[in-house]
Amino acid sequence: MAVAKKGLRKINMNGENFHWKIRKKISHNEAHNSEYKIPIQHEMGGQILLIQVGFCRSHGYDSDPILSVTPSLIKEKILEAINLGWQFNLKGKPIHLLKS
Repeated sequence: MAVAKKGLRKINMNGENFHWKIRKKISHNEAHNSEYKIPIQHEMGGQILLIQVGFCRSHGYDSDPILSVTPSLIKEKILEAINLGWQFNLKGKPIHLLKS
């Protein structure tokens, strides 16, 4: 399994290149206030990391401002996953990193 190439964003962490992706269009689940999951994968393949950032991009469900997903947030989550034992270079089922 791999992250689709179209619309990928690249980020470098400690000399390793990763790809991550945010859909431009809000999904059905997001439109109904489900948290957004962002896929991250090493450029050479391997296990996909799905991160939850603790918010969604839907409008109108609450008065909280809609937050942005930034490269610094992605770097923070990659580092957290690696520290928790994510072996990004090995194949396997996608793993989930819940918001902390």
